[in-house]
Amino acid sequence: MKALIFAAALLAGSAAVAQDAVTTEVAAAPVAGTGKIVVYRQGAMMGLGLGCPIRYKEKEVVELGRNKYAELDVKPGKYVLTNKTSSVMIDVAAGETAYVRCTIKPGMLTGRADLQYSDKESYDKQAHEFEKKTPNFIPE
Repeated sequence: MKALIFAAALLAGSAAVAQDAVTTEVAAAPVAGTGKIVVYRQGAMMGLGLGCPIRYKEKEVVELGRNKYAELDVKPGKYVLTNKTSSVMIDVAAGETAYVRCTIKPGMLTGRADLQYSDKESYDKQAHEFEKKTPNFIPE
């Protein structure tokens, strides 16, 4: 009887892992000759009602809410992404995907959005929770 219960639990666990593998949102590979910048915001409780606007040359590329991400297929080169309180410079090569995470940090009266370099492993840990947003424009 114990063996039957153990087998059922093991099977249920395997099904859950398989389900997670199927629903994981994975950033697509860059188009040939281009690079990709993936910007994302995790679902932390800090800054629950705040958005994370991401700009390039003072134009808003996308505003990310909790558990949102956007993919930017860009020409190889350097890009400075900004918001009101931070910036990050990304150097993207052809065929490369760069990751930028937006986190909400505590502030005096309200939180502030902070842009940080990230990596594929950090993105992949929560990618299954993210919803894709379409950017307003693609930086050139």
